[in-house]
Amino acid sequence: MSKRDIRLMIEDVKFSVRAVGVLRKNNRILFQKRKGDEFWALPGGAIEVLERAKDVITRELEEEIGLKDVEVMRPLWFVEYFFKFNNLDQHQYIIGYLLNIDDNNEIINKEEFDGIEEGKNIIYKWIDINNLQNEKIKPDYLKDKLLTMKDNFEFIEEDNL
Repeated sequence: MSKRDIRLMIEDVKFSVRAVGVLRKNNRILFQKRKGDEFWALPGGAIEVLERAKDVITRELEEEIGLKDVEVMRPLWFVEYFFKFNNLDQHQYIIGYLLNIDDNNEIINKEEFDGIEEGKNIIYKWIDINNLQNEKIKPDYLKDKLLTMKDNFEFIEEDNL
């Protein structure tokens, strides 16, 4: 976590702002999780002060798996997400983007693999779109939104408090 990340405590609630990317190739979507975690999530990370949300995705994918030349196609959604994590109420804004990489990129041929960023212990996995319902994925809205991706930008609210 960088000191510049937009993450702060407001009374007893943690507030944060993140950007995530949907990278879909060969009917599969790339997911990540920390080793030992139960749930998969889309790749991305905290937005830093004065950082464009779309730049978070390209920075994180390069730092974490060495992926360069990621094309940010368009924004998909803005999410207002309320949840509890480690017994702490969380208020999070998430900006999601549709991504693309070259069809010849070697990462497409990997199934499940370790990230390269030291100390992060993040693993990545391509999940077939047809198997999304069988996977443990968070936030909850993702399965539905990934199966019914729209051409227009969406506002999503999810309250799991």
